[in-house]
Amino acid sequence: MNSKVCEVLPIELSCLPKKKFLADAKYYVWEEPLLYKLCGDGIYLRSLPDDEVHSVLHHFYVSNYIGHFGPDKTVAKILQAGLYWPIVFKDVRKFVLIYDRCQRIGNISKWHEMPQSALF
Repeated sequence: MNSKVCEVLPIELSCLPKKKFLADAKYYVWEEPLLYKLCGDGIYLRSLPDDEVHSVLHHFYVSNYIGHFGPDKTVAKILQAGLYWPIVFKDVRKFVLIYDRCQRIGNISKWHEMPQSALF
């Protein structure tokens, strides 16, 4: 959203993409030095720059006290923390699917589950 900061419209946009751009731009607020997005529920989420995305994904998925949930739960945790970027769902899904440690371990099988009833 560099155009929000500079208050200049992108020149290369045709009529319909320009209308969509202007419609989407009203949901973003620039407050030096951060960009915020107004969500439908009235909450402002901080938009992350591209260089911070990987560290946030690592924190919310890999950490021992928060992580290793599926993509939906990880996105929910990121949004609850007040963070946002336009392709958050796509990035989290890709990160979860390629995370090496979880891919090697996989899900627990029926063989390794503990019995839920007493055997005596």
